Amino acid sequence: MTLYWLRDEARPTERRTPIVPDDARRLVAAGHDLVVEASDKRIFDDAAYGAAGARLVPPGSWHDAPLDAVVLGVKELPDEPAALRHRFVHFAHIFKDQTGWRDELGRFHAGDGTLYDIEFLVDDDGRRLAAFSYWAGWLGAAIGLMRLLERRLGLDGVAGSVAPFSGRAEVTSRLSELVGRAAARPTALVVGARGKSGRGAVEVLTAAGLAVTEWDMAETADLDRDALLSHDLLVNCVLMTGPGLVLVTPEDLKRPQTLLSMISDVSCDPRSDYNPLPVYDRPTSWTEPVILIGPNGAGEAAEITAIDNLPSLMPLEASSDFSTNFLPALLRFPEGPEWAASLQAFEATKARAGLGRGQSGRRDQISLSLAGEGYGDSVKRS
Repeated sequence: MTLYWLRDEARPTERRTPIVPDDARRLVAAGHDLVVEASDKRIFDDAAYGAAGARLVPPGSWHDAPLDAVVLGVKELPDEPAALRHRFVHFAHIFKDQTGWRDELGRFHAGDGTLYDIEFLVDDDGRRLAAFSYWAGWLGAAIGLMRLLERRLGLDGVAGSVAPFSGRAEVTSRLSELVGRAAARPTALVVGARGKSGRGAVEVLTAAGLAVTEWDMAETADLDRDALLSHDLLVNCVLMTGPGLVLVTPEDLKRPQTLLSMISDVSCDPRSDYNPLPVYDRPTSWTEPVILIGPNGAGEAAEITAIDNLPSLMPLEASSDFSTNFLPALLRFPEGPEWAASLQAFEATKARAGLGRGQSGRRDQISLSLAGEGYGDSVKRS
């Protein structure tokens, strides 16, 4: 049986959890041990985990956890300690050469620790087993549309800051209100529309009454750039794991025919060499959800929103969906193709950094698609 250690998240705005109390109870009932760090951020109360059979400990206790503990989380670790000794399961965003990837891998190397990145937990067919993708797409599209409509109505709204919503109804009600006041409904394009993230984006935009253009691999194989730039809103839901696709460049924004004035980059990977939207170089945040990227061809402001933990704005729904899909994998740790796939990605990335076994000296070219799903799903999504 496995000792699981659910840590308090380091990021102040992260309210999600990879395992909800109901599934924690199932984990314990299956004979596993579960330790849960107290948290004043997590969407579920500490007491609910205690009632599920978990042992509660102070936040940050994972530093001194037994070496056989598997440390569970959602987002990145704090900067300390310098050496990571345990087995960790979270979204680290360092396997695609993002900024600081070698330094973060060096921490695992220094402590002989292991990272099972959730983004790379895939089955034999390459399908991810657990993701926050749907809610990332849903919220990213909603915030992009909300900002575009508010701007046209002369309102500040989400441009100033965002905070967790009470649920789906609050968001859809606000969008319905804004659409009803708008002189015209914007046109929207979702790229990566066949993936879970894309399906979430299409759903919320369609529910708001927009005509949505849906593109996936077939449409981007021979990109119609003029058609792309003629939309008011672009939602990018493509998970890039290799080079090849560029959607919008600074030069594209300046083209006289460009009407695009709002981009929602759900995938949000601006620091990767594979970024398909090289019009910005840093994620946006809850306190700065939108940044100006220049005027478009019509002389109007063009903005982008790229929040890298979108699902935490709807933490209850996002955590519940994720946990349902994640629990079966936890019950068979460390066996199963998903754990082998994530471990292989870790070792290969260490090798590229000159820190361990694997195929060093080259960048792995991983397919852009997940089998049967069109473009892969974003996690920023995560």
